Amino acid sequence: MYSPEDRRAAVAALKTDTIAEVAARTGASPSTLRRWAGRSDLADRPRSGRPPIQATADQVVEALVATAGARISGRDYSTRALSEATGLSQSIVSRSVRSLTVPVAEVTGGRELVLAASGFPLVILGFRAVDTGGDDSNGRPAVPPRRIQRRIAGIAAALRSAGVQRWAQRFGSEHRQTPTADLLALLAGEENEELLVFDPLGEVPDDTVAEAGPRARVHRGFVEFVAELKSVLAGCQDIPGSLLDQLAARVRHGLEGVLWRESVQIEPRRTSITSDSMEISSWLPKETRSITEHLAIALREEIIDSGYDPGDRINPRLLSRRMRVPRASVDAALRRMVDDKLLDGSRGGARIPLITTVDVLDLYAARMAIGEVVLRSLALRPQRYLVPVQLALRQVEASAPTRSGIDVEDADLHFQQELARASGLRESARTFESLTLRLRLFISILQLDYSPASDRIVSDDRAIFRSLSRSDAKTAIEVWRGKVDNAVRHMAGLLGRRRFDQELWTQLTRSLG
Repeated sequence: MYSPEDRRAAVAALKTDTIAEVAARTGASPSTLRRWAGRSDLADRPRSGRPPIQATADQVVEALVATAGARISGRDYSTRALSEATGLSQSIVSRSVRSLTVPVAEVTGGRELVLAASGFPLVILGFRAVDTGGDDSNGRPAVPPRRIQRRIAGIAAALRSAGVQRWAQRFGSEHRQTPTADLLALLAGEENEELLVFDPLGEVPDDTVAEAGPRARVHRGFVEFVAELKSVLAGCQDIPGSLLDQLAARVRHGLEGVLWRESVQIEPRRTSITSDSMEISSWLPKETRSITEHLAIALREEIIDSGYDPGDRINPRLLSRRMRVPRASVDAALRRMVDDKLLDGSRGGARIPLITTVDVLDLYAARMAIGEVVLRSLALRPQRYLVPVQLALRQVEASAPTRSGIDVEDADLHFQQELARASGLRESARTFESLTLRLRLFISILQLDYSPASDRIVSDDRAIFRSLSRSDAKTAIEVWRGKVDNAVRHMAGLLGRRRFDQELWTQLTRSLG
């Protein structure tokens, strides 16, 4: 193999020596020397033949992983699933994923992620050492290490896909959408926080770095920044799904406007469509709820945020620290959720329930049956009882254009719950709400996305409301049965490997009238 310098030296020698003499000294054939002499550029040229697949595969995998959000932990983003989705071999996909993360053996635990902010030209992440409070965790991660390994890949892919590595080539204020002063203010932080900063243009003042001392590490090079970031993230107890979701939503915007902080509130997070159907015991006045009921509401959101899979044991210590409430209160809330069959307590502790196709069919068959009773009752009531239902329908219509699966799902479940409440059947409404809570848990664990079905959801809900407005219970029930049938097939589709029992579903929902 000849370098460009060897080629240039050989061509220069041809000016004084013969081709035979230069060929004898260099080992190159006379025909090769003639070809070099006729070239104006003696630098290396791309080799002919098959193009490098790995580089292309890396870009494809990065794009998929960067927009996965919290779902990166699920089976839909395993190397096998990515291989099937892209048509690339699993070995090539595995190499791409490995380049985005760290070996699972390097995931150790010991710190927690508390801050993430981004906007040209700065990326800032904050970490804090974990106070174990004398427990026996020995600094181990609070969730399975492989989940953290996957989520590290999600963050690294988001940085690359958003083009952060090219920030050093961008100059001028015309690119700035996030006030740099606001980002710099985050560097003040707390004394016990460790800061990692990507600053390719040198925007962080020297006195700020000096004041922060060793707790702030500023990188000008992207490769060095990502390498240290992956190492630090490997030492985290967990990487929250809410951060991954925010990064995934901002990738196409160059990670502009990212600002995430650790969750400390105990009230549930709300989407743009607020819904009481999310709340445990929402038929009770809020002022009469116990701390356990409030915690159970927030716990469900935290469980979803941590990306637990079916069968995973829930770590009460992690939840207690994140929510800033006593461990005893968290334990009481978990016991309540076990009692309500929202969590599995059969194997000790509290675990995410294992979801089978029978569970899905059982849940939807019960909702279909109670829904029919509710609609018959509501069709007989005066029109004034439909006012809350109409308001809920407007929320469904408002959420559909956003194409946000979370908003559509929340608005639709809220609409269904308002139907139950307006029916005047108190016990049926309570039973329907308990089924709604279980349904939401299933939706969260299976990471269902309802955005593709938003138009169908709006159409069905409008048809149900129009039928009830005409006191036409029969038509409303027909639409309701079709709506539930579509929903159960959508959910059961994710459990395809366990086979959807069509015959059982037909028998459970067959009309006896």
